[in-house]
Amino acid sequence: MDSRTKNGVRNIVAGFINRVLLIILPFISRTIIIYTLGSKFLGLGSLFTSILTVLNLSELGFGSALVFSMYKPVAENNKKSIGAHLNFYKTIYKWIGITILLFGIAFVPFLSKIIKGDLPEGVNIYVIYFIFLLNTSISYFAYAHKKALLIAYQRSDVLSNVNSLISISTSIVQIAFLLLIPNYYIYVIIYPLFTIIDNIWTNYITRKKYPDIEPNGKISVEERRDIIKHVKGIALQKICSTSRNSFANIIISMFLGLTTIAKYGNYYYIMNAVHVFLYQIPNSIRASVGNSITSESLDKNYKDFNSMYLIYMWISGWCATCLVCLYQPFMELWMGKEMMFPLTTVILICLYFVLLSLSDIIALYKDGAGLWWEGRYRVVIEAVTNLILSFLFGWLWGVNGILIAPIITITFIGHVYGGYIVFHYYFKTKSFSKFILNQIFLLSIICVVSLSSYLILHCMPVKGCSMFIIYPVFLIIVTNIFYWLLFRLHPHYKGSIEFAKNILSIVRKK
Repeated sequence: MDSRTKNGVRNIVAGFINRVLLIILPFISRTIIIYTLGSKFLGLGSLFTSILTVLNLSELGFGSALVFSMYKPVAENNKKSIGAHLNFYKTIYKWIGITILLFGIAFVPFLSKIIKGDLPEGVNIYVIYFIFLLNTSISYFAYAHKKALLIAYQRSDVLSNVNSLISISTSIVQIAFLLLIPNYYIYVIIYPLFTIIDNIWTNYITRKKYPDIEPNGKISVEERRDIIKHVKGIALQKICSTSRNSFANIIISMFLGLTTIAKYGNYYYIMNAVHVFLYQIPNSIRASVGNSITSESLDKNYKDFNSMYLIYMWISGWCATCLVCLYQPFMELWMGKEMMFPLTTVILICLYFVLLSLSDIIALYKDGAGLWWEGRYRVVIEAVTNLILSFLFGWLWGVNGILIAPIITITFIGHVYGGYIVFHYYFKTKSFSKFILNQIFLLSIICVVSLSSYLILHCMPVKGCSMFIIYPVFLIIVTNIFYWLLFRLHPHYKGSIEFAKNILSIVRKK
């Protein structure tokens, strides 16, 4: 069995289990916070997480750049070089932790100025913020570099398993305290405690698996120069990603307040949970694709690229259809009508989800080929445009405007320009215009099937709890028949089926 495929499948299985847990457990926690403490506390947590995600930009993508630089020494089993890379990583991450801590402290005077409306009663926002800040910065001081070793060896399944157990433990303890002693201070202090346990446990596993690899030695000047070059490109991409997501909560807080953040957070949580769950597919085979790009022919990688793309878009399209049809009934059951957005907002969120998914496999091959620096102008343009449009549209149209901004920038700058970079610098002999036409074809199928499914379901005389039986059955069977009838017209359909059968056979053996 091909080791890359075996590792990829193993990583996908562990990643899916991890993501299921990371969907269910925070869902329970969010529900309990709403009903025990109130929506403002939920909004406050979302806001502080977004602020610290912005501060976390100081990481600049060193992790991704270092893992990429380790593909070659890992493939060659050059343990001396691997140890030197880890030593460089360890030093850099200590400075990153200090930087996050200092910038986080410097941001304290601005906290009260970015929150519109009343603050939650009975809580000091500065104490809560410092706990969130501690949780973000502390991992950089404790064995963060060891996680790169597992990823480079295509064993991200180990990280997923550790993270799953830590997440279960964290959520159980937090939920227990929320039910017994509904105190927000206790709830948030649990985060940094388990972050420390996570890092210590990861260090123990890596020492056991790779006892002869320790952070020692120095990388060459040329290797350092290459890493810094990749970091510059990745840093710009991180800024772009942050401008889409984390700044949204900050802008909502400035214009609309904590309650609206909580409401938006619930919708975004569902959409993002589905996307992150799906993203385990490309994320789990990232190292395998990087290895394949360095060792296989261009034609072989292009064939795999098209096969993965079609399979991924079928799955993503079906998920988008489910979101369109089930979002509002589920939100009404979960949070009540007072915490719901209108249908127009739901449609925008679902369109946002589809556009994010359209770019995932492109991003996978861009990262695998190390094209971060080549795409530097794209991410700068997208980030700046998205921030400007988010502030302008948010001021004009509220939450809908904040959603329209990334939809525009992802479509015209992120996806089209990003795809061009991959085809221009890696798939040089392949037709980029044909790729764009295929994307339009796939997007049209998703829109047609989603609209048809929504209209059919809402014409059915089904109400109440029976809706959550009839709707899923329809979506699983009828909707996938729609997708099958339309996707089989795609020129890469046969190759995708063969690719899927190969993966499923490996999963069954495993």
